[in-house]
Amino acid sequence: MAHFTAHIKQAQGKTGVSLRGQCTDVGAAHQLEAAIKEVIANKMAVVWIDCQRLEPMSWQGQRAILNADCLARTAGVTLQWCGMPEAVLEQLVTSGLSLLLHLQPANDYQGPRELLQDNLPIPTTPKFPPNI
Repeated sequence: MAHFTAHIKQAQGKTGVSLRGQCTDVGAAHQLEAAIKEVIANKMAVVWIDCQRLEPMSWQGQRAILNADCLARTAGVTLQWCGMPEAVLEQLVTSGLSLLLHLQPANDYQGPRELLQDNLPIPTTPKFPPNI
């Protein structure tokens, strides 16, 4: 099982978050929500979330996504969830959560390109370390 991490990057007037691993417990769900709270505090109109390395999640992970999206909407921020893997997308469709989110294909991601790298560079370390 891959540990969950949330990486945040701001560059050239854009904000992005890269979600990686399995969001399957309370600690990981808290990391996801905390990362989104941090980026929506910047009051950017749109935040780009790279989900390509997100793995199947528990109900806690799905609830964290819902909570994060609701917090963003309340703050007037749109979260663009990009590149949701098929297995995760199936979970979101089954729960109905897919109907509430702004889901985009990976190619539509317009956030900081550094977050798309397989191995993130040293300056883009996980803001919220893995839950061990």
